[in-house]
Amino acid sequence: MEKEVGLRELTTVLLAGKAEEARQRAYAALAKGNTESETLDVIVDTISIVSNLNELDQFDQAKLIAVENAVNASLQVLEEWLAKTEGKFNLKVTVGPVGLKTGSLSSIGLSASLRAVGFRSTSLGKTQTALDLLRNSEELGANLVIPLLSSDDDQQLRNFTEAYDRGGFKNKFQILPVANDTRVQPSAGIMVAHNSEEAISKATEWALKNSKHSA
Repeated sequence: MEKEVGLRELTTVLLAGKAEEARQRAYAALAKGNTESETLDVIVDTISIVSNLNELDQFDQAKLIAVENAVNASLQVLEEWLAKTEGKFNLKVTVGPVGLKTGSLSSIGLSASLRAVGFRSTSLGKTQTALDLLRNSEELGANLVIPLLSSDDDQQLRNFTEAYDRGGFKNKFQILPVANDTRVQPSAGIMVAHNSEEAISKATEWALKNSKHSA
């Protein structure tokens, strides 16, 4: 019971956008016996709650920024653990939003989850164009790029895959777009996930086939 209380308290301060309290509650959750993985799950679940509420226009930009700061503060508590777990695969991943209101938050959460399962993942944060995300990922030496796309815009997925196909990136890294409810059939060799959980699963399957060696 005490463990569950600690996690609920963390959720509450994250939703309120209270950064320093979020840091303290993350430490408290661990002190009450929760694992780093359980604490991360709560942070990621809270991000999903915020994203859903934002779809209902219940979060303005200032509040979103406050929540993002609180999320980052709580993740700092897990940084030592994430630094250890991210070495499983010798693969670099970049995650970035293209045209999403809460894309920065979602990118931070997915990137942390990818680090937890073994990737050296970097969140590119703010919304970018498809070409900017691809170019920035190339500069960072990414092996896998996960763009977060709008859930109701199939044309966005088409545009992203076209930019990937035509921009000379196909021989440089794999892409795994996350596009909810998409009906677009991607071109050959391109994976598509419908949510973050599926993205992590597909990324892991891909990594097991392509990782040169474990750290």
